[in-house]
Amino acid sequence: MEPRRRLTPDPVLAGLAVFSLALIGWFLAGPGGATVSWTVQTGLDVTIAVCSWRLARQNTGHRHARRFWLAVLATGVCCTLGDGFQAVLTLFDPAAGHQPSVVQTGLVVLGMLIVVVTMVFHPLGGTGRQRLRLWLDAATVLAGVAVFLWYFLLAGVVTHGNRTELAGAAATSTVMLLITVGLLKLMLGGTAPFARVPGIVASIGVAGTAVAASTVTLVAGDADPGVIYVSQLLPCLLMPVGMRLQTLHMRRAHTRTAPADRRRSSRLPYVAIVAVQLLLLAALVGHSGDLRIWGVAVGAVTITVLVLSRQVAAFTDNERLLAELDHRMAEVRDLHDELHHRANHDALTGLANRSLLEQRLAEQPAGDQVSVLLVDLDGFKPVNDSYGHHAGDQVLVAVAERLAAWTPEGGLAARLGGDEFAVLLLGPAESSAAVPTEGLAAALEKPIMLPGTAEVTVGASVGLATGSPADATHLLREADAAMYRAKAQRKTEKPLSFSM
Repeated sequence: MEPRRRLTPDPVLAGLAVFSLALIGWFLAGPGGATVSWTVQTGLDVTIAVCSWRLARQNTGHRHARRFWLAVLATGVCCTLGDGFQAVLTLFDPAAGHQPSVVQTGLVVLGMLIVVVTMVFHPLGGTGRQRLRLWLDAATVLAGVAVFLWYFLLAGVVTHGNRTELAGAAATSTVMLLITVGLLKLMLGGTAPFARVPGIVASIGVAGTAVAASTVTLVAGDADPGVIYVSQLLPCLLMPVGMRLQTLHMRRAHTRTAPADRRRSSRLPYVAIVAVQLLLLAALVGHSGDLRIWGVAVGAVTITVLVLSRQVAAFTDNERLLAELDHRMAEVRDLHDELHHRANHDALTGLANRSLLEQRLAEQPAGDQVSVLLVDLDGFKPVNDSYGHHAGDQVLVAVAERLAAWTPEGGLAARLGGDEFAVLLLGPAESSAAVPTEGLAAALEKPIMLPGTAEVTVGASVGLATGSPADATHLLREADAAMYRAKAQRKTEKPLSFSM
């Protein structure tokens, strides 16, 4: 039984958690103010820039992922400059801290546009109807985001705000919609340079920077500025948290191999639909006492939830069936690989067979030179006669192992049948360090131990032919003739020897 591994908290995430708690206490207790808020925001921007730089370095070799994180780095730099300028401005004029300056807004919007453009041009996964489904899902979520932005950010400004507030809210909403488009493209398209959980955490942080403060103000009013400051800063903390989670995910990915996973159907469109339906009910509270309207609204929400539940259940069943199909196709692929191996390899020795040897010869360019060595064992029949076919098989296996060890890299050792073997060498034999046929014969003639105390020795006649792989039949014929000439030139055939 394997020992249970201890879960060690990540020091960076632990530090961010402690900082968040301290931040909440500091602002809710009263000492915090606009200057401190902008200063903390600038520090978070620097953290985002550093995290994105490290992720860009981790993605060296992955061009699109590295480009994405470099764009996030540029966004972090722009936000650092903008929020840093606002912090300095607020230090000299505290009244300026309640409304972002044109410089701060411009730099932040510029940074956001950089990452949005990068996301738009990031490669999109899927083809045909898959892409159509992706864009429909994205449009559904985008419509839900637009509804929330209108309700929490724009509607009140349009009704009660001035032109400056309206322009700022419109710019923020536009940037948020563009960022949502980019994130949806990455997350739904299956080509995101980040994992699912880090992406969700960072996305919540991005969304929260735009709507959290205005939502808190809408719900609780602006009597407590500490609560507003906290609602502005906490979502920003989620972005470096998401980046740190991505860093940890990439480190784990380098130490283990994860199985390939089929892309799952996205639930984001259905989450958006349910969220908008709940927002509709929340908007009716205190604004309408008409039971007919409430009946229609509750009925619409109930029907929507039932239909979505049915759809999600169907998706779950489809994914289960697809997972089973993937598993079965992996039994099929293994069987195919096994049958292919059996068709091209000798069952006893594991060496290539004649078919694979001829195939490898046919794959070589016609203008190249190759060498073929044919090996025929001398004195092999007495082994079978004296010890039986099982002992003969062991001798063939031992010869095959020695032949494979002798064959240089790029070559191919094969058993042609019976006690006949072959070696394919790429290039002329004279260019190989393992050329001398005497060396090969000597390696094969070393004593072979059989089970028990028996020791046998077999000889080897080796024939060599060099030429073009275009005429494999002629090349094998020449090697065969050379092998028989070598056998005939042996003054005395080495007899089988064995000892007990």
